[in-house]
Amino acid sequence: MIKRSHIENIRKDVKKVGDYKPTAEQIRTAILTVCPDGEKVNENKQDIVAEVINLIQSSSQIESIHSASTTTATEGTEIDSSESEETTLTVAQKHDLVAAQASQLQVALSSNEIVEVSEILNNQISSRSEFIAEIRSAIRSFIDAKANTQKQEISHFVEETIDYAASKFKDNDQQLREGLQEINNFFRSDSTRVKELSKSIATAFKV
Repeated sequence: MIKRSHIENIRKDVKKVGDYKPTAEQIRTAILTVCPDGEKVNENKQDIVAEVINLIQSSSQIESIHSASTTTATEGTEIDSSESEETTLTVAQKHDLVAAQASQLQVALSSNEIVEVSEILNNQISSRSEFIAEIRSAIRSFIDAKANTQKQEISHFVEETIDYAASKFKDNDQQLREGLQEINNFFRSDSTRVKELSKSIATAFKV
């Protein structure tokens, strides 16, 4: 269980960093993100403060998108307040949000990878915190898929290299066996020449 004193201490530290006004929910979410078991909060205070600031900045970014969307309603149309409040994101906005979250997670994504991650996300926002969680989940899923692909490529490379090396060593072994067989055949088939060669060697070493 997260103590109220932990929440207040984190709130004070966040305010020291800048003009931030974190909610208890944001602080609690940050603590559980950094310390899933709710333990060792003081030891991880710096990481928790950074996570709170990240949540505030992400929330502000989505809020600005939401505000911009709601002010562009067509003149003369009335919005039914009974309907659930949702915001439709443009492609560019989704790209910006993914890039911002990837930066906060210290994940380097190329422009093409940002597009890939964005395509996984929904176009509708009904909850800021849920959408941020969705973006982060999509980024992590993309990283997992990319890592698995690289792992398969490495395994394939290792297998190919081993097969290639085994083939080359096998060729060398075959060449050695054939060479030894030729030498053996030589000594067996031409005994007269061998005797003459032996005499020549013996004469050369005779004192």
